[in-house]
Amino acid sequence: MKIKIKEIIAPHFWNTFNSKKTNQIYKGGRSSTKSSMISIKIVYNSLSNNNCSTVILRKHQNQLRKSVYKEIKRACKRLGLEEGIDYQAKLSPMEIKFNNGNTIYFAGGDDYETVKGMIDEKTLIKMVWFEELTGWDNPEDVEQIKATFIRGNDDWFITFYSYNPPKNKFDWVNKWTEEKQTNKSYIVQQSDYRTVPKRWLGKIAIEEAEELKKNDEKRYKWIYLGEVIGLEGLIYNPDIIEYVDEKYIEENKIKITNIDIAIDSGHQTSATAVGCYGLGNDGYWYLLDTYYYSPHEKTIKKAPSELSKDIFEFEIEMIKKYKTTIEKETIDSAEGALRNQYFKDYGRRLHPVDKGKDKEKLIEYSQDFLAKRKFRVINNNNNQIFKKENENYMWVKDSVEKGKPTPDKTEKAFLSSEKYYNTYTKDYAYSYGDHTQDNFQYWIKDNLQKLGLKY
Repeated sequence: MKIKIKEIIAPHFWNTFNSKKTNQIYKGGRSSTKSSMISIKIVYNSLSNNNCSTVILRKHQNQLRKSVYKEIKRACKRLGLEEGIDYQAKLSPMEIKFNNGNTIYFAGGDDYETVKGMIDEKTLIKMVWFEELTGWDNPEDVEQIKATFIRGNDDWFITFYSYNPPKNKFDWVNKWTEEKQTNKSYIVQQSDYRTVPKRWLGKIAIEEAEELKKNDEKRYKWIYLGEVIGLEGLIYNPDIIEYVDEKYIEENKIKITNIDIAIDSGHQTSATAVGCYGLGNDGYWYLLDTYYYSPHEKTIKKAPSELSKDIFEFEIEMIKKYKTTIEKETIDSAEGALRNQYFKDYGRRLHPVDKGKDKEKLIEYSQDFLAKRKFRVINNNNNQIFKKENENYMWVKDSVEKGKPTPDKTEKAFLSSEKYYNTYTKDYAYSYGDHTQDNFQYWIKDNLQKLGLKY
């Protein structure tokens, strides 16, 4: 069976597929099929050339099997090859070997020395692929690995770099690519889903893209078109959060089918904010109510035992009001005192969410969720603190420019004309920060699949 390359790669790659330029940067949006094209090009060259092996890398070794290893096997199939007949695939060590002796090796940035040691000295590495370039810490690490494998080549050698551009224009990847645009040894190609045959993508994927375009065009340009949209000072776009009157649920006969609780606890220095999130039978998620206790400027502060009692009573109130059950109670994994106290008092284990070390990723999850336009906030008195903190949730000045966007966590005083009183604590708060935004992010991270976010 004769396979025509033009029939298995998207049209925007036709002009560069046969290029053997030393450095080839492919950036673009989701579903642009750049990874598929590179995989096909690697397999094609492996079959067409003698002494032509490849090393494929991602930042971490545990990311390989479900991404590039799977992608290469898919490329083999598209080129009409059969596993066990035309090539052999192994997982330990992870490699794919063709009948002509050419091999594709897979390595993580944390493991490439091991792979280097496995390669026979007589084997030429003709191609190196850095997939998800944004996962790497800096260009120096990438160049060092590339230099290891380029040795011994006289005729041609290709390094592929592929990634979805970070939205932060100051990210090292964006700045590095911009510098390479005028370098004659580099191809820099940007692609997106719009030139990919519709039958390849499927109706649902296209509808997802168009829905995001309608709901949040800026994020659509970043995610699907691969445009660097920049980061302003404000973290969220408050305009895409819908606030509805307190009587909205009753008047529209909406049934809350289940509720979740999410806790950001502070104890001595910062506020404890508890959000009650409920799913309506209209398909929308609602911030139903908020418990908010701030110890700021208070001489006597609530102990974990008092907060435990408050939170339990808040949950009971929500269960009674909405006549449903609590599905999940989420809390920051770093918070041990309140978790232990709550279990001691009520025999209930709060679920510690693994928030990870990357705060920007947590924020990205919540931005993706908001972009679905399936979230509403009951515009009651208690939820005004969510509105206030959301509309003032900012990046620390200059942190974006330095390439490490960091949310501003400083406590800010309410204006003298403002007063926030929480009916559950029966107390005033005199300052605000990012506490409701934190519990919002914890809730989303702990319920990605349920909220339709798959990562």
